[in-house]
Amino acid sequence: MPDDRNDPPARRPASVFTTGPLPPLPPSLWEGREVREAVRNQSPGAVVAVARRAHGLRQDELGALAGFSQSAISRLESGSNIAYDVRVLRPLQRLLGIPAHLLGLAEETVPVEARRLRRSVPGFPDGVDGLVGVDVDALMALTRAAVFDSGPGGPVNPDAMSRLMVLRRVLNEAHDRRGSSPLMPTVRAMYEFVDALRRSARGEQRRELLGIAATYAEFFGWLHEESDDPRGARRWTVRALEQGQAADDRDVVAYAYVRMSRLAEADGDVDRVLGLARAASREPDLSPVVRAIALGQEARGLALAGDQACMDRLDRAAAEYARGEAPTGDEYRIGYCFTADHIEVERAACWLELGEPGRAIRVYEEVQQRLWRRMCLWEQGVHLAKLAHAHAMAGEAEQAVSLAYDALDAARATRSAQVLQELGRLGPWEGAPEVAELARGVR
Repeated sequence: MPDDRNDPPARRPASVFTTGPLPPLPPSLWEGREVREAVRNQSPGAVVAVARRAHGLRQDELGALAGFSQSAISRLESGSNIAYDVRVLRPLQRLLGIPAHLLGLAEETVPVEARRLRRSVPGFPDGVDGLVGVDVDALMALTRAAVFDSGPGGPVNPDAMSRLMVLRRVLNEAHDRRGSSPLMPTVRAMYEFVDALRRSARGEQRRELLGIAATYAEFFGWLHEESDDPRGARRWTVRALEQGQAADDRDVVAYAYVRMSRLAEADGDVDRVLGLARAASREPDLSPVVRAIALGQEARGLALAGDQACMDRLDRAAAEYARGEAPTGDEYRIGYCFTADHIEVERAACWLELGEPGRAIRVYEEVQQRLWRRMCLWEQGVHLAKLAHAHAMAGEAEQAVSLAYDALDAARATRSAQVLQELGRLGPWEGAPEVAELARGVR
């Protein structure tokens, strides 16, 4: 696949641009089998062809819009050398609205919903709709406009705290579309901006900024974990815990404990998984959704220990979740996209850990249609890998292999270390050499 060595220097004027002058295509298009196979085969021309057809364009019409001949588009789509020329792919990617990573291009922007920024952040241009790309410099300029009334160093806007949490949600949703590594510079810059504000603030404003900085630190820790950097993940999650404690933000503190528990799971330390999850549950005055998440993580630890009490914890998590109210507005809130079906998915994963693959498969199949499309791609990949694991345990090698390859597609698209780790657990199943071969291939 191509690289960006022939592109203009990365440092350029701040810009906000639509993904393309054509109407945005549905995100589900990029998750379809035809696109996944094209990416797997390292065929950017085939991805361009899918996008062109989805826009209802002939090759000559696309060529006219992009400034290329019909024959150039034809050669690109058929896989000639032109299909690997960044100078051709980049304008087509922007015009057709193709996620850059699907063409093997470096990501240059953070994808955001224009309506959310326009409602909450002053200075966002009018007349821009749908999914837009915002580069790091432009996002930081918008952030400064959101915080200061009269330029940097001026008084802080009364709505600044809310706007910073809107931007935190914008980044969370960008991760669902972009993956971890391309977002890391932006998230680090946003954290440092908020933390610098905290240093000069006083009183209640300082406390609020500590809590907001903690949510950015937690997210940065997650990006490190997704990028297979456990040391960085621990460092930033501990920072989130410390700042959450200083802010007396119990939801942030509890969620940091949950994240630390999940990191302990990767180390194989079941006792620490349980201890940290229980520390999260002991925090007072938690919102129902955060308490439900903490109980779900405790259930995970109990399942790893082979204890069926995990099912009781999941029942309690469901009851806690039912007490809460659906979040409104555009601000980030821990667990804002968490649902009752996420608890059932965890139940399936617990049955798998308890050596009950049939029960795991049944629960997964019950929630799959409701939940799968609402999950971000890396999360789908994790649970597809778990479901593959369950079918392998049940002796159903054909289903296991098919699901495992779907999970591998998700791992390739998102570069998620979580999906690859889960696939690696498939192991050398007796009588299923195809499964064992795939598991070895992703390690």
